[in-house]
Amino acid sequence: MKTKLYFSSLVTTLLLTFSSNAQTVCNGEAIRFRETFGTGNSAASLPAGRTTYTYNGSSDLADGYYRLSKSSRGRSEWHNAADHTGDANGRMMVINAGFTAGEFYKDTITNLTPGASYSVSLYVMNVNTLGTCGSGAILPKLQFVVEYLAADNKFQSLTTFTTDFIPQSSNPSWVKITSGFMMPGGITSVRYRIINNSNGGCGNDLALDDITFSQCASLSSLPVKGLKINTVEESGTGTRLLFSTESEYNTSMMETQKSTDGITWVTIHQQPAAGISDRYKAYSSNDNEATTNDVYYRIRQIDIDGTFTYSAVVSFKGGGKSGNTMTAYPNPFSAKLSVNIVSAENDNYLITLYNAAGAQIQQIKLTARKGSNLAEFNGTQLRNGMYLVTAVNSDGRIKFSQKLIRN
Repeated sequence: MKTKLYFSSLVTTLLLTFSSNAQTVCNGEAIRFRETFGTGNSAASLPAGRTTYTYNGSSDLADGYYRLSKSSRGRSEWHNAADHTGDANGRMMVINAGFTAGEFYKDTITNLTPGASYSVSLYVMNVNTLGTCGSGAILPKLQFVVEYLAADNKFQSLTTFTTDFIPQSSNPSWVKITSGFMMPGGITSVRYRIINNSNGGCGNDLALDDITFSQCASLSSLPVKGLKINTVEESGTGTRLLFSTESEYNTSMMETQKSTDGITWVTIHQQPAAGISDRYKAYSSNDNEATTNDVYYRIRQIDIDGTFTYSAVVSFKGGGKSGNTMTAYPNPFSAKLSVNIVSAENDNYLITLYNAAGAQIQQIKLTARKGSNLAEFNGTQLRNGMYLVTAVNSDGRIKFSQKLIRN
């Protein structure tokens, strides 16, 4: 009843039946997962736990009911359209939305790459013919949530976005919705949920098809690009964070978040984002609570439609910590390798990545401030195997090295 297709080769983007205002572009796209809802002449149901809606395979769909079908005509006044995938007798999920914010569909995806960029997309059709329900027609609107299971056995959100209202049309029209996100280090599985974000009643009727997750060499036209924490340093009785973006598009807010265990996060500072910027933008924020224990920081950027993006997490220990440390993560790494240097004073570091044969692959010159400083290597084009990262300060007194695996 359900088909999951996993790909490893590069593919071209599907043609749009109806142009949408999606902002994310996946460069170097490789599809890792696609839900097509299978094929078949007769109606079918979903496995248990995939939806909060009730199956009806034989009569008109009332509010709160669904079926998997090769036709979008769940009621006589709906379009009689084929699925988006184009399979012979291909099915789609046809839904008459209920009066509560139920889950249209949810599933879990495994074997994703930690630290890699991903785009997620789906196709949505308003199945009502033009004029159905008159001027008071309620239009479909969806919320899409991507989240991972954290160490405390609670789900943490990676990204969430809400569609525009899906309009009625004279001819069947599929609308493509898409967004992008970064996988956290050490995480290989995500759960996604598609939620009813409109009211119940006449007009909120839809079809879903081709839910796709693609790994990307890079993402462009995201609300924010290059969001990272550059330095965490002691300042007065607390801590100051310096962070930046490479470019921004329709960004709204920057939130500094703090955690004592890397699991539970609280927002300690908010400030307006740049909105639209095509150049490097520097930010700073303060944590006025002094601590001598290890703490973790990340930046949560929110764009104007509610979508949000997280920076990489940086650890810090205050209280006049003596000495210097280097941590490279994740290990194993794939698309991105982060190197965190905690410096006891302002200094310069030369950070070098070597392959197993000792050949220099990449090198970064880091201007470090007292505190925690982050540098990042691009591992997208590297071969799998053993690597070594080293860091040396300006006068050669401080040297670090760490072995890593790329897979």
